[in-house]
Amino acid sequence: MAPPARATVEEVEDVDDPYAPYRVGERGSHPSLATSSGSRSTGSTSSTDSTTSAASSSSTCTSNPSRQTSRNTPSSSFGQNSTAYDIYQQSPSAGTQGTFPREGGDEEPLLGGRPFRDAHDPTESTSSDLTSRSTDKEYLYTILNVATDASADAIKDAYRSLAVLLHPDKHKDASRKGAAESRFREVQRAYEILSDPERRTIYDYFGEEGLKSTWSVAVRGRSPREMQEEFERERRRKQAADAEALVKSKGDFTAHIDASALFAPSSRLSRRPPQQQMPGQPRAATATNKQDLPVAPGGMVVPTAPFPRTVTFADRISRIGCTQLIGKHGFETQVTNQTCATFSGQMVSRNGLGGGNLVGTLKTHWSPRLFTEITLSFLRPQIITTKGQFTVDANSFFSWQATMQTLMMPPTFNVTYGQRLSSKSTLTGFTSVRSGTYSLLGWGEDLQGAMVRSEPAAVSVGLTKQIDEGKGWTVQTSISPVDQNISVDYALKVLGGVKLRTGFNLGTGSGMSAFSSAERRLTENVRLSLGLNCSLPMGGVTLRVKVNRLGQKIMLPILLSPEFRSDLVVLFTVVPAAAYTALHWRYLEPSKQRRLRNRLGELRSANREMILERRQAALEAVEVLRDQAVKRAHQELDRSGLVILEAWYGQKDSFPRPSITTAQAERLWNDVKNQSALPSSGTGDVDLTTETYWDVKIPLQALTTRSQLIVPGARSKANLLGFHDPVLGEKKHLLVRYSFRGALHQVIVEDFTELALPMRIHQLD
Repeated sequence: MAPPARATVEEVEDVDDPYAPYRVGERGSHPSLATSSGSRSTGSTSSTDSTTSAASSSSTCTSNPSRQTSRNTPSSSFGQNSTAYDIYQQSPSAGTQGTFPREGGDEEPLLGGRPFRDAHDPTESTSSDLTSRSTDKEYLYTILNVATDASADAIKDAYRSLAVLLHPDKHKDASRKGAAESRFREVQRAYEILSDPERRTIYDYFGEEGLKSTWSVAVRGRSPREMQEEFERERRRKQAADAEALVKSKGDFTAHIDASALFAPSSRLSRRPPQQQMPGQPRAATATNKQDLPVAPGGMVVPTAPFPRTVTFADRISRIGCTQLIGKHGFETQVTNQTCATFSGQMVSRNGLGGGNLVGTLKTHWSPRLFTEITLSFLRPQIITTKGQFTVDANSFFSWQATMQTLMMPPTFNVTYGQRLSSKSTLTGFTSVRSGTYSLLGWGEDLQGAMVRSEPAAVSVGLTKQIDEGKGWTVQTSISPVDQNISVDYALKVLGGVKLRTGFNLGTGSGMSAFSSAERRLTENVRLSLGLNCSLPMGGVTLRVKVNRLGQKIMLPILLSPEFRSDLVVLFTVVPAAAYTALHWRYLEPSKQRRLRNRLGELRSANREMILERRQAALEAVEVLRDQAVKRAHQELDRSGLVILEAWYGQKDSFPRPSITTAQAERLWNDVKNQSALPSSGTGDVDLTTETYWDVKIPLQALTTRSQLIVPGARSKANLLGFHDPVLGEKKHLLVRYSFRGALHQVIVEDFTELALPMRIHQLD
């Protein structure tokens, strides 16, 4: 499915349309057009119902090859390359809104952690600026300007195109010839590695470090499947060693707290709870019978203490108690490349009564499209649950769950089908059917003495859409014999990383309920979530606190009032939101900006030599590409094709104001021909603090082929020939102002977003 961002180009049927791209297989087509981004799988890591728990199983088991090799997509096109099941899983109603970012976070921790993480593109956990090229798995692809899943023919075509530009024999000037020879060797090495299927596979998994390693298996003669399995084993060994030092298991702990006494009226708390008598303490004098009490006229007994008395804060505190405890703790182990097993213990304690169980789960990925899961409790009540999910195609999925509580009744079923409704957006519809408890030919009618949870049958239909990472909405309606309801959920990110989620539910049997929650990363490994639930006529007001650290979760549902109270809703929603907003803008944001400036200054000072080296290499590449860029610009001018007028790469806010028009294009490139990018002296006196953008019109014009320019996304553009990162560690953009068919166009894209020129949506009025 083509992402909407390129629909203007790719969905044009008229082959004579000047904006239409050259198709795969056509003569002279651009190499990068031979591939597509494909469907990316992001996966979720938590669940609240049968369908969402299925996705949780698939994401936690590391054996799915399709998930391991998937590339991150730009945040600006979030969900456009995802399957319908991924979109459904990340909807707010799925309960996975807090799992949009990976572990490690996409925003800076509130109380410290890794610095200025949000200064990088959120689609990459570490920026290519901060990692050496020996560990960058996409550097060679960037050199050739092809996608990571490019075909062998596309790589060959890209190499030929660059070889024509960079071959040393085409440059007579000595300085340019030396620079061209250096760039040509780099391009030639990239082609040699990527054109060899075995070396390319090793590079895709381990980067250039893998090419230097001696493998324990003989690579020659092995099938791609066998090589992939060996690489997976090597990768898991390294990951297991790193993960062992961080966390060995996962656990959940939930404590239901009744704190309604803190906010209850004094009239309901007028009597002090009986105090325990300490050993050796004399008993207080009390009246032994009714005759010992003073009697008022009319026969009424006069109380010996004032009533009602004042309720103190200590009295309210003493009435706070825990009504229910739930604990889960387990670990996961990999059995085979496709199978992983999970073992966990569970306990529940409520009002002095409790129980526990041991649960085992086996998850198997039969293929990238199909996985199953079976869960068995070893102690009573012995419950067997099977789950599965089948991805029909990129636009539809099918999932199921069957639960057997006892042999005295048939199993219950829950089936969900989802369908992506639009090829140009992430709008997805889903339908769920739940069988509930039932009897079949007398099977299930006699349940005396059986520990069975009864539930009604239900049918749910809904729509969900993910607008951006962390932002989306879901509308769902459910019909059952006991309740008919409609629910709406909405989620978004605010204030630099606070994930806000809100929604309501209206039903004939369940009444009306609403909720809101906010989640924020406190430190590198700790997340805090605060939420408020309220409902009418039953349910009251409940505050929910959740802390998550390295797979260990603590949840505290705190009952504030057994009935709805508007004053408590305002107190625990509006007041905290206003306080945090003021704190964010008055203290957190200014301090973060200061911290960013300090860290970036330290980073650039520590890497000054590397930055100057890459800057000099970019200058040399620009000089090498200059003649060919001017030649192609004049060719495009003659046929009113694609002519780059201005192009800047770096800090968006510092870009010069675009001013060159189409009429000035010919004079512009005549001036470019006579200029020189190489300085007459060394680069040691360059002030890196003031250089916040880089002129890239020459490299982009040189990459133009037959009035088209394609730069693949999902990776930084800093490694393109003639490009240089002037703002190391900061978020970067690319501005391109160009002429096509005599019309002026302009576009700004993020560093990790694909660039496709020309497009109608870029045309200026």
